[in-house]
Amino acid sequence: MARFLTYKYVASSSPRNNLETPSPALPTLRIRKIMTTPSDLNPTPSILDPSAYLPPVLNFELTIETYVSIAALVVQIWDMLNNVNADYKLLTRHQLRLPTIVYFISRFSTLAYMLMVTIFETASIGDCEKLYKLIPWLFCIAMPSTSLLFFFRVTAMYSDYKSVVAFFFLMWLGILAGGVTSVLSVLSDAGSNIGPTRRCIGGTMKTFIWTGIIVPLVNDSLIFFAISFRLMLVGLGERVRIRDAVKVIIFGKDLPAFSKALLRDGQAYYLTTLGLTFTTTIIFFIQSMPIVYRTILAMPNFTVINIMACRVYRRTKSGVYRENNGVELRLPVSFRESSRRADFAGGLQPVH
Repeated sequence: MARFLTYKYVASSSPRNNLETPSPALPTLRIRKIMTTPSDLNPTPSILDPSAYLPPVLNFELTIETYVSIAALVVQIWDMLNNVNADYKLLTRHQLRLPTIVYFISRFSTLAYMLMVTIFETASIGDCEKLYKLIPWLFCIAMPSTSLLFFFRVTAMYSDYKSVVAFFFLMWLGILAGGVTSVLSVLSDAGSNIGPTRRCIGGTMKTFIWTGIIVPLVNDSLIFFAISFRLMLVGLGERVRIRDAVKVIIFGKDLPAFSKALLRDGQAYYLTTLGLTFTTTIIFFIQSMPIVYRTILAMPNFTVINIMACRVYRRTKSGVYRENNGVELRLPVSFRESSRRADFAGGLQPVH
């Protein structure tokens, strides 16, 4: 780093005399003040440093956002690696049908989406506009495919009620439309380079882009209550008291072991995703917060949704549950593969 000293360049034939020493007439105090160390100087950013073209506050906010995105990506990768064995069993021990294909599409499209977002925020890309327009297309695949896993689940539970199946299919189409909305919002305002550097920054955020998160939340809530209601009827039998119904829905009282396991899986998914999605949505609409912080939970929220949804599918498909006392319960083959429709949810349709 350059030192700002009272040296001046003078012509001389000797290299030693090219720099003239400070004048002896200068006070010692003045010499000490001028001869500052590199740690005392404010560094001048390089013209290739993106932070040189951003306000310090914005640069700090984007750095925090990048750390959060990387953390979400690492969690997603860890979950996929942790379940490689289970995914291998899905491919080798079960017939490859549409739900399993959708499951793997959900897993890898979510990973691709998170990877592209992280690359956009951290790498020197150059052509920022193309990558910025690719990211929402990946989201348009990842979110609907994840929600489709629960559509298969509720379809198996209500296979005899065509109106219920039709309603939830329309809800899934709404999720797909929400993904398309996010694509259209990006196409109208592409990302750009930060100054003359190869680093990228996103465009403005449209409020309606959050339909891609809110609609799945509503859909998941309705599916959770629909499945819980169906399981409640199994546990109630001839009883019609509200107190008994509440005990069945909340605690799974008097439910068969596997029905109780299905209920608990749904509760674990819904309560986990509901809290985080609700918090993410509320923060987004707080206008007093910086826009970077308002969207900072989007990636972790999507990570949790995908991990939990795929976890529920794997457990239901395999038919293996574990009681609190450590006893392993395995869903009978006749229950899991009684029909092609039941396979959509990995074996949720009871055998009559």
